[in-house]
Amino acid sequence: MKKTILYIGLLYFVSLLFSCKKDGVIDGGVSDPHVNMTTYDFLKSHPRHLFDTTLMIIDKAGLKDKVNKAGTFFVPTNYSIRLFLFAKQNELRKTDERLNFNLDSLFKYYSPKMLQDSMSAYFFNDRIVRDNLTETGTIFQTQEPTTKLLVTLEKSTSADYTEDGIISQGPKLLYLTKIYGERDVMKNGSLSDPSGKANLNDTKVICQTSGIISTTGIVHVLSNQHIWAFRR
Repeated sequence: MKKTILYIGLLYFVSLLFSCKKDGVIDGGVSDPHVNMTTYDFLKSHPRHLFDTTLMIIDKAGLKDKVNKAGTFFVPTNYSIRLFLFAKQNELRKTDERLNFNLDSLFKYYSPKMLQDSMSAYFFNDRIVRDNLTETGTIFQTQEPTTKLLVTLEKSTSADYTEDGIISQGPKLLYLTKIYGERDVMKNGSLSDPSGKANLNDTKVICQTSGIISTTGIVHVLSNQHIWAFRR
């Protein structure tokens, strides 16, 4: 009798676990992309403080109003800024291994105008939304006059997003690309510049979050692996 009760209880537990997992995949609810605040305030109120360093640069450059007036802001995170600082430090240490480059160094050696130019490459007058994008992509003018960037919406080929019998197709992912030379083409299974010169390979960045709608514009959050100012 005890074995029978234990067996029934185990079956119930397994069935409940499977049911919860399936329900969680099928009916996760509808996510509302709207946030009832300005773009600047949304970044400032992030619960994990993902944009604190980014906002320090924005404030130092006097770009708060520009953030809220931009139709679209592809936002680099704190990690992107940190990677930039590491890259600058590594460059300096090629001549003197004792040299450091941190946020204080950035504000010391980069004028507000230089900070404005670097951050303005992520601002667009256009409201760039997923519904208007394609896999081929569209080139948009940024608010930094010399910089145009390619925006694509590409279907994921990874099996990580699919579930047999439940989710059969992967999501479409948003990418921001800076083109050097000509646009990269697929060759021998990888993208590279048609010239074959590695230094002309494009910088392509995936968005970790896309389509946030603030009261002032559209927000797309770039991958933490992106290096700010498209430094390579």
